[in-house]
Amino acid sequence: MDSLKGQSAIVTGSARGIGKAIAREFATLGANVALCDVQEEALEETAKEIRDKTGVKVFHKVVDIAKEAEVNAFVADVERTFGSIQILVNNAGIHPLHRIEEITSEEWDLVMAVNLRAMFYFCKAVLPGMRRQKYGRIINISSEAGKHGGTVAACHYAASKGGVLAFTRNLAQQVGMDNITANAICPGRIVTAMANAVSKEENQKFIDNSILKRLGDPEDVAFAASYLASPRAKFITGESMMVNGGTLRD
Repeated sequence: MDSLKGQSAIVTGSARGIGKAIAREFATLGANVALCDVQEEALEETAKEIRDKTGVKVFHKVVDIAKEAEVNAFVADVERTFGSIQILVNNAGIHPLHRIEEITSEEWDLVMAVNLRAMFYFCKAVLPGMRRQKYGRIINISSEAGKHGGTVAACHYAASKGGVLAFTRNLAQQVGMDNITANAICPGRIVTAMANAVSKEENQKFIDNSILKRLGDPEDVAFAASYLASPRAKFITGESMMVNGGTLRD
């Protein structure tokens, strides 16, 4: 795998789970990493762990990504700290497990704000710098549920993740002339807090339906992200990479 040394990356929702694994993998490959989350204590611990184990520069800040002003301030802080941003990973997401009859308008709007609208905020904030440097890698974390509607996924979550795919494809068309790629990753069932929120029986259904007969690890998604973030992926854009153990093949 190509080194990411000398590059700087933003990873949202990086206090734990998939976001933490992606940030840690980028740092292992030499990139400076900027972390944001709403979980302050976990974010502090993750930042210290990555800093101590890799020696790269780590910037972290508690950010409510549903608020455009906070996103813009964070991106500006990262640019001042690192000088430039080469990689953006929009990973943060929420998944309240409610049936449609139980979903309030407020909850629907919150899921859309965190899972989809925040990606718009972050992309809009980092693109001026990426366009100036004529280089960028944008990676948006969608979900298998964004492809087929999901099995236990709530409808607002599935809708938001489907929106991520359409957003990514359109974005790729708008930024390609500046040597910026935009791709999505669609994880299946990964061993995170989201997977732990459903029953063992539901997780077993996923395992039974998979080719590899296991749940995924956060590192499985991190390895995919590190490839898409690397110079080797320079001719890949507008794509959605499935990381699901073979439960959905398209």
